[in-house]
Amino acid sequence: MKVAIIGAGMSGLFLGYHLDRAGIAYTIYEKRPAAGGTWHDNTYPGLHVDVITRSYEFPFARKTWWSRRYAPGTEIRRYLVGFADEAGITPRIRFDTEVTSATYRDGRWDVTDAGGTTETYDVVVAATGFLRVPRLPRLPGMDSFAGTAFHSSAWDHSVPLAGKRIGVVGTGSSGIQIVSEMGNRGHQVRHFVRTPQWIIVKPNPRISMVERLLLRVPALVRYWDWRMSRLRLKTDGTETWRLVPGTDRETMTEQFHRVLREQIPDERLRAKLTPTEPPGCKRIPKSPDYYQVVQRDNVECVFGGIQRVEPEGIVDESGTLHPLDVIVYATGFDTHAYMRPMNVTGPDGVTVDQLWSEGVYSYRGVGLPGMPNFFLLNGPFAPVNSVAVPTCLRDEVGYLLKIFDVIRTTGRALAPTERATKEFCDRIRAALPGTTYSLCDNWYTDQAGTPIIWPFTRQEHADQYAALDIADFDTYPVATSAAAGEAR
Repeated sequence: MKVAIIGAGMSGLFLGYHLDRAGIAYTIYEKRPAAGGTWHDNTYPGLHVDVITRSYEFPFARKTWWSRRYAPGTEIRRYLVGFADEAGITPRIRFDTEVTSATYRDGRWDVTDAGGTTETYDVVVAATGFLRVPRLPRLPGMDSFAGTAFHSSAWDHSVPLAGKRIGVVGTGSSGIQIVSEMGNRGHQVRHFVRTPQWIIVKPNPRISMVERLLLRVPALVRYWDWRMSRLRLKTDGTETWRLVPGTDRETMTEQFHRVLREQIPDERLRAKLTPTEPPGCKRIPKSPDYYQVVQRDNVECVFGGIQRVEPEGIVDESGTLHPLDVIVYATGFDTHAYMRPMNVTGPDGVTVDQLWSEGVYSYRGVGLPGMPNFFLLNGPFAPVNSVAVPTCLRDEVGYLLKIFDVIRTTGRALAPTERATKEFCDRIRAALPGTTYSLCDNWYTDQAGTPIIWPFTRQEHADQYAALDIADFDTYPVATSAAAGEAR
C-alpha cells in the first residue's frame, strides 16, 4: 500500500512516523522548502506557542532544550525540522512541490503536482492544517498605502522597524503577540481593535537548567507525563463552562473581569478593552504582558472599525488619520479551506467543493462520504480550540491506522457512509447551540452560521476512536497493480 501525505507540518510528520512503524510506504508532498507547516511560514516577532511546550511535543520525541514554558516559534520550527531528520522522514518529503489535484481513477488516486508530474497512490491523506491560507481584510484603499504592508504569516524581515510607526490590525493571538513584542521593543505601535478580546494572562518564565537536567531522568519524565494526564482530566472537568451554561460559566466570566480590573486601573481604557461577548466564544489568546504593554506611552489602541487605508496610513471609523510606515494585517486564516485550492475529485467526478458547497463537514474529522481512501487530519469538527495538536493527532492517527489495516487486509477502499456521516454531524450540531462557541461570530463559524468545532470534552474525542465500526464505511473495489498499470 502506498500513501500520499499532503503537508509536512505537525500532522504530516506525525502520520509519517507511525506509517514507518506500521511498514506502510508513503511520500509527503510539501510546497515549502522545509518541514514545519505553519511554523515555517509564521516568523513574526513575539511568536510563541500558546499551550505548555511539554504538551506540544510529540510524546515519542521529547526534548530538554526548550527555553520557555511556552516555546518561541523559532524553537518549534527547529524541533519539527530536527524531528523529521532524526526520524528518517526527511528523505520521504518532496519539498517545493505543491499538489494541485488528486483524482480517483481505477480504484486508486492520481496525485498531480504543480509541475505536471502525476503519481498513483492507494490512499491520500490531507495533512494541510487549518492555519495555512492567510485571510486579508477588504479595506478600501489597501493597495494605495505608500509604506510596507504584509500579513503576519508573511513577515517581511527586510523592513527595518527602528523609528517606524507600526499599525497592527487584528486582535487574535497573532495580533496580541505582535503588539506585545513591538511595544516592549519600544516601537511606536497603533493597535486597531475592532472587537477587543478576552486574554488569559499567563507568565512565560524561562526553563531553568535544573529543570532541564531533571527532565533527563526517565522516572521524572514518566511522573511529569502522569501529572499532565491528571491535569488534562481535571481540565476536562473545569472547562465545561465552554460547553454547557450554568454557574461555572458565570464564575469564569467574573474571573476574566477581575483580571481586567487588576491589569487596567484606568476605567475608560478598561471599558474599551472589555469584550461584549462571553469568554470562550472566540479562541482566547494568552499573553504575559499585553495589558501592560498597551498602557505604555509608545502604544495606543485605536478602537472601532477602519474606514479606509490611504497612502499615509489608516483612517479609523471616526475619520481620524493615523500616519503609519508599516501595516501588519494579523487577520488570521481561512480556517475552512483545509486542502483547498487543491482539487479533489472522487468516483463519478464528484468533487470536495461539491460536497462542501453548503458548508464543510466530515465524519469524525477524518473522512468524507463518497471519497474512498481519502482522509483528513484535523478536518471539520476537530477540537482545534480545546485539545493540543499532538493529543488530537494521537487520537486521529490511531484511528486511521485501524482503517489502513482493514484496507490492507481486505484489498478494498473505504469511505464513511452518508448515514454515519450524517449521524456524526447531527450529533455535533445538536450540541453546539449550548456551547460558548455559538454565542458570537468567530473563525470557527461557516457560511451557514454553524461553528465547525468539537463541542465535547477531550476524553470524548479520544473515546470516539477507540473502536472501528466497519458498518460505518462503504467499500469500493480497487484495481490490481497490473490492471492499473495497463490502464495507464
